[in-house]
This record gives sequence, structure tokens and C-alpha cells, in this order.
Amino acid sequence: MSRTVIKCGRCHRRMRNVGEWNVVMREGHIESYLCPRCQTPEENAGAEVNLATLDYLGPGPDGCFRGRPKGLIGT
Repeated sequence: MSRTVIKCGRCHRRMRNVGEWNVVMREGHIESYLCPRCQTPEENAGAEVNLATLDYLGPGPDGCFRGRPKGLIGT
């Protein structure tokens, strides 16, 4: 069984460990990945804000990834 090779969308470096890689999402679908070297300070800050304020729920029945604001109960 082969595994999907994840590469940076800018420099095409292979992801060897998850570390501080960012996932670029568009309309609930993964568009690309960014390695730590290719992330701009703004992209990194945005990812930190999302991590602090969102609970990631994973893909729904339609395949779109979803998140919700942290602290919401029963939604």
C-alpha cells in the first residue's frame, strides 16, 4: 500500500514530518500545503489565529472540511 506524498505547493519539498506545515484550504477542500520555509509571516500568523479560535471537525459527508469556533457546545 503506497502513501500519498505531500509536497509544498511552492518549493515542492517533501513533508517528512508534520511540524509547522500549513494546509491551504479553498471552499472546504485542500488546495495545497506550505512548508515552514515558504510560509509568509502573515500566513503563519493566520494559521496560529485559526488554531487558537477554531475546532477542526474534519470532512463532512460531502467531503468538505469543516471547523467551528472554539467553545461552542452541542453544535
